[in-house]
Amino acid sequence: MTQLFKVFVLTFFLSYTVLYAQNGYNYYYYGSQNTLNKTAIVKIATEQVRRLTMRKKIPQSWKEVKYLSIKKIKSASQSDWIVDFNNPKIKKKKHQTLHIFISVNGEIKGANYSGH
Repeated sequence: MTQLFKVFVLTFFLSYTVLYAQNGYNYYYYGSQNTLNKTAIVKIATEQVRRLTMRKKIPQSWKEVKYLSIKKIKSASQSDWIVDFNNPKIKKKKHQTLHIFISVNGEIKGANYSGH
C-alpha cells in the first residue's frame, strides 16, 4: 500500500511540474488586444534580439546591446513601433544599427539593418 501511495505522489508532482512549467519567454502580451506602452515594446524588442542571437541570425555581440531609440510610425492603416539597437562592435557601418519592427499590440513584424 505504501508503494502505491509513493507512486501516486510522485506521479502527481511530476505531472504538476510539467503542466505549470514555463519556457522563459513571456508571451502574455504578444498580440494583445490592448495597445502597449514603450516599456513593454522595448522589452519585446530586447527579447527578439536575444532570440536572434540564440538562433545565430545575428552576431553574439548583439546580446549585450541596449536599445538606442524607439519611435512610433504611422501608415495609412495602422501604427507600428521601431526599436533601434546600435552595436559599435560590428565592423560594417551599415550593419551597426538593427531595427526591430513591432505592432502597437506587441506582435513582432520583422527586423533588419535598413530600417525600411
